Amino acid sequence: MQNGLPRILIVRLSAIGDVVRVLPALNTIRASYPNAQIDWAVEPKSAGIVEDHPLLDNVLVFEREDGSRAFLQFCRQIRSRRYDIAVDFHGILKSGAIVAASRAPDRYGFASPRAQEGSWLFTNHRAALRAKNLNRVAENLALCDLFCKRREAYGPAIHVPLDIQEAVDAFYEESFDAGKRVVAMHAPMERAEKRWPAERFAELAERLLADGRFEVMMTGGPGQQGDVEAVVSRMRRKPVIPPETTGLKELAWLLHRADLYFGGDTGPMHIASIMGVPVVAVFGGTDPAKHAPYQRPCEILYVDDPSLSADEKLRRITADMAFDACIRMVSSQGRRRGDAVP
Repeated sequence: MQNGLPRILIVRLSAIGDVVRVLPALNTIRASYPNAQIDWAVEPKSAGIVEDHPLLDNVLVFEREDGSRAFLQFCRQIRSRRYDIAVDFHGILKSGAIVAASRAPDRYGFASPRAQEGSWLFTNHRAALRAKNLNRVAENLALCDLFCKRREAYGPAIHVPLDIQEAVDAFYEESFDAGKRVVAMHAPMERAEKRWPAERFAELAERLLADGRFEVMMTGGPGQQGDVEAVVSRMRRKPVIPPETTGLKELAWLLHRADLYFGGDTGPMHIASIMGVPVVAVFGGTDPAKHAPYQRPCEILYVDDPSLSADEKLRRITADMAFDACIRMVSSQGRRRGDAVP
């Protein structure tokens, strides 16, 4: 301890949505240890989620592309910080090795099978999850129960610098009718088992635009413009396409300013949700019980039939079903564009 205050290391390296889903755990840890030094080990692709977060003291970025020598150097850096508590929210060999490298007297993680690749061997306090389909946020909070006094899931979301906020706010003022609701639609999906067909996205966007009450914004990250174009090329009415986002903080504020998010089970869905935006999402090959937004406004479209493939499940979700869900969600929420992040 430094000056009698504990030093705590959080390890969740990736992916974007999973890093977002550890933020409620960070709120819980900070509530139980208000004066502790709390650091977070993360990989570059997800670092924007936690950089400059008001509840963190340091963000330690591991450059995974630099190979094994860089990993050993990173572990030496971790060891030199003399942590008292290290928490493995990731549960893979790499995260377990980082927790072990910390040499913290108290090392917390999940028990098998939630912890994989033998990562449980590096911890000396383990959370055994009794429910198979526990939401990932609830899993992380259950791990916190081992060393925190109480759960405090709600708190600061993603920190977005003022200059990014102002640039995105100006884009909204220039691009959208203030009297209409903005639906942020995110079509790109890295995994085929999560990918709703482009023609369905196009049909839904057309329905929303024809309704007269909505504007549609198609979002995509670096290298995803082809996926956006696959939707837009099928449309007669054209949605608003923002400039390609340069980072996660820009995407977070772009989504925060919307009235509704529509997309699949992907990182931007979790970003939108934690930024206070109601969500309608289509699920195919992943379990909504585990991966849907946690205790926040959302409606999940999912065909619960184990005899169907992920693609078949997704194709059974029609644009009409998605349109009706969007109308229900907007009608049920008092939130208006740009309300404060909860």
